[in-house]
Amino acid sequence: MAKSHGAKQQKKVAKQKAKRQEKRSELLRRDSKDPTIRLQRAERWPIVHSFVGKQLWKDGIGYLLLSRRDSEGGLVFGSYLVDTYCLGVKDCFWKASTTGEFNEILKKMEQTQVMVPIDPACLVKIIKGAVDYALSFGFRPHHDFRHASMLLAGIDPSTCKQEFTFGRDGKPFYIQGPNESLAEARAIAERINSAGGHFVTVVRDDQTEEFPALEDDSEYDDDDDEYEVGDNTFVLPKS
Repeated sequence: MAKSHGAKQQKKVAKQKAKRQEKRSELLRRDSKDPTIRLQRAERWPIVHSFVGKQLWKDGIGYLLLSRRDSEGGLVFGSYLVDTYCLGVKDCFWKASTTGEFNEILKKMEQTQVMVPIDPACLVKIIKGAVDYALSFGFRPHHDFRHASMLLAGIDPSTCKQEFTFGRDGKPFYIQGPNESLAEARAIAERINSAGGHFVTVVRDDQTEEFPALEDDSEYDDDDDEYEVGDNTFVLPKS
């Protein structure tokens, strides 16, 4: 009987020690500045929010946003600016935040596009599809995607029954962004041209102006006095 009691006590002590070690490891993980450590168990965290820009497919670019509740009850989210026409994930980041901070970021996004709920599996399917499409032309996702993508772990995109088509009319289509210089735009346009796609680039004095969404080139008709527009043509100011 004494032996049996001793064995039970040893198991209890070992279990308590394992719990303390797990708790210590969890605290170290939570406080780590290394995202690969901080987010290494993200696939276990429950999903809280999943949003997509309502005009994503119409504009060819938009935000996708996914948040999860970590093991300590905190909110951690990933933000992904996705170009469905050719460039894939143009920008992204992850952040541990409060619910209030998350809502503020959501409001800022809605200044550009209305954000609507989306099945997490479909969100991941869009992001994965956009990344794969962009890689087919040699465009890699934003450098922070390595870490931000860890929040997508454990979500199976194959369970999304929707089908998504990338590009515009079956071809890659590049629209110069506000933060892309003319040299960068030319390099991208040359690659798109080689792939049989189309592009539009704009030279402005103010490169920080938000680039308007395009349905087709005719949307620039109001600016005919300033711009010439055409498929596979650089848009340059008239003299």
